[in-house]
Amino acid sequence: MTLLKIGWRSGAGQEGSGMLGGADQKALFDYWHDRVRLTNLNRLGAREHVTTQELRHECTNYDELRRLKAVQELDELERCRVIAIIKYECTAKVLQRRTGLLRDYARQCEEQALDHRHKERGLLALITKLKDILKGKDGTIRRLESRIESLQAENEALRTEQQQSKAESQLRKELDALQRAFELEVERRKQLAKNNQSLGGRVAHTNRYRRERDELREALRIERQTSQSLRQELEQLRGGEQLGLGLAE
Repeated sequence: MTLLKIGWRSGAGQEGSGMLGGADQKALFDYWHDRVRLTNLNRLGAREHVTTQELRHECTNYDELRRLKAVQELDELERCRVIAIIKYECTAKVLQRRTGLLRDYARQCEEQALDHRHKERGLLALITKLKDILKGKDGTIRRLESRIESLQAENEALRTEQQQSKAESQLRKELDALQRAFELEVERRKQLAKNNQSLGGRVAHTNRYRRERDELREALRIERQTSQSLRQELEQLRGGEQLGLGLAE
């Protein structure tokens, strides 16, 4: 998951600020797009209606990606944003694949209907009127059945496309909301950094004042010791002069 961490945390001094740029945003979408895998193809190509949520959980590795250790170790804001991108990429890929499968099935149904019509044209002229009528009815039934299946598949494909458009719109709203919250968090951290810098300056000034104070105290102590020594020497000299005078008398 090295690319995830680089893409998410790249920037100039602020954690996560690199993702505010369009290039990093695209790189992160591309990164997760390449890691989405489609599974359970039988369910993915089912003829009956399947909801978007079922497709995402049952036919992609969405749950595996969102539970990755590298994703879970992100802070809450970053983790929600990454999971939203994973959700978007899994949903888009599975709906796109399902749409293609349903369109292929609709095309196969249409080809089968055409094949039936071609076979009907090759019926021999010697077949009795009754057989012609029966065959014609059978052919009509088969054509209608094939056409019904084709229309049902086409309808499901259109419904899937509508679901994809709705899901993309919803996920985009979620990403925009997370983007705004992320920008507010970045500004808050910048302000906190400024406050810490200002506090650091005051602390440095206080430490310098204390150091100068301690140096002055030490100089004063040495001066006092020197003065005391000089007074003692002066007292000794005075005592010697008095003793000399006493002897002279």
